Amino acid sequence: MKKLDQDSYKSMVAGATVISKDQYGDKVLSLPDGLMVKLFRLKRRLSSAIIWPYAKRFERGAGRLREINIPCVEVIDTFRVRSMGRDVVVYHPLEGETLREALNYSDNKKALLKTFSAFFAGLHDRGIYFRAIHFGNVIVLPNGEFGLIDVSELRISLSSLSVRKRVRNFKPIFRYKEDRASILDFGLDLFLDSYIENSSLSTSARHSFLGRVRDLYGTGPAPHTGH
Repeated sequence: MKKLDQDSYKSMVAGATVISKDQYGDKVLSLPDGLMVKLFRLKRRLSSAIIWPYAKRFERGAGRLREINIPCVEVIDTFRVRSMGRDVVVYHPLEGETLREALNYSDNKKALLKTFSAFFAGLHDRGIYFRAIHFGNVIVLPNGEFGLIDVSELRISLSSLSVRKRVRNFKPIFRYKEDRASILDFGLDLFLDSYIENSSLSTSARHSFLGRVRDLYGTGPAPHTGH
């Protein structure tokens, strides 16, 4: 990771459009040349993020997905701006729109959600556990395929995910009011049926999975909005 002083950072983002921010400052910027900048705040002086920075995790996750032909952003470089307490990733974005955006005006939301649930099952079959999975981090590409963004919290196992991990990976989707409502409008059973039909789970594992996900939906915390 390269070191960058604050003045050099300001020059790099001159003319940028702020895409996302929170109470601590900018989170995602769009540069005039089309590149994107994502910032990670260093929350504590003694933190695992100092040894294994989220910017490098993002770079590694994106690289590993691209290696196995799952569309993802292309990282150009990573920086640490110590005076700002920020790590920075510069990357080429994916062309397309988020699944959440696409669902807002799609003429066939059911087909879109059915295709996504099959894609989600495929990720799990390939051992991909994406902790930040939600409809705002899934991109619908112009060719109709799906890609992933914001991949700093991603793990890839050598074998398919266990039932427990698959169920746990449904939690981020159910936490978001818009995503949860889209699935319920489509039909939770239809969404799960499409997932099951496109998964490699055994018959017994399928029964366990379905029961646990339905329990999760029925007893989980109330959904909320946010990013």
